[in-house]
Amino acid sequence: MIVIATTVPKVQKWLEDAFRQYAPHDSYCLADSEQAQSATTAVSWFPNLDHLEKLPELKLIHSMAAGVEHLNLQRIGTQYKVCRVVDQLHQKGMFDYLQWGILYYQRFFDQAFRQKKQQQWRQYPQREHAELKIGIMGLGQMGGYMAKQFAALGYQVSGWSRSPKNIAHVSCYAGDEDFDTFLGQAEILINLLPLTENNQGILSKYLFDLLPEQACIINCGRGQHLVEQDLLNYLDSGRLRGAILDVFAKEPLVENHPLWQHEKVVITPHVASHAPWSVVVNQILENDQRVIQGQALLNQVDTLKGY
Repeated sequence: MIVIATTVPKVQKWLEDAFRQYAPHDSYCLADSEQAQSATTAVSWFPNLDHLEKLPELKLIHSMAAGVEHLNLQRIGTQYKVCRVVDQLHQKGMFDYLQWGILYYQRFFDQAFRQKKQQQWRQYPQREHAELKIGIMGLGQMGGYMAKQFAALGYQVSGWSRSPKNIAHVSCYAGDEDFDTFLGQAEILINLLPLTENNQGILSKYLFDLLPEQACIINCGRGQHLVEQDLLNYLDSGRLRGAILDVFAKEPLVENHPLWQHEKVVITPHVASHAPWSVVVNQILENDQRVIQGQALLNQVDTLKGY
């Protein structure tokens, strides 16, 4: 039995609709129902942990998304298993988004859109893929996939992660000792890190200082990775060329936020990629059966590491 566990009303409705459409009617229940006492898995987004801890059969807390920062892993610790949703269509959607972002800067479309407002006609050189250096922060299932895809297209790709990785045709860096070297060659820096206590505010002055002159930022990690005022300062100074932002510390982004009006910032409303609801439901159903039977879980998270 799966219990829907969220404190966000609109997400509650999304999950109810999704499970109603894609799951057997007797496979899920609501948090305040009698059936919740027999629930073995909680599908969650900002759940009420006080309530979940009272469910006697609960074994698994399952994020409804790829991220798990909304689950309070520090409190969960090792008392429950934790899983997240990973999907090929989700990866493909992210690749499409990032490919658009890279081409936006590679083909100087940012300059063309700015020129249009000023009625200027100026042509820019066409840069080949092999000329462009892309840096990807985070080489997990999502970031590793992106690194492979962009390397296959002929870009110069480097990646950084906390633990060592080995990806064909990708220059892999790991740990604090490699961080500065990695940043020094990233003309377009893509952030796909999970949000942890150790990397909040990682997109900040220290990092921006180490990037090449006129580097560009694409943030598809979490809004809390970015120190917004630092980014604005570096864009205004001309040190950074531009930024594409899909995630924000507070969503929706407030109406009067300076990021809305900045000519060097592209804003998208947290739409880089989403797994289809059918995939979300089926992965959670699968993991619920696995946890009941004592089998290895799909996409399990290390609660101590945070990813």
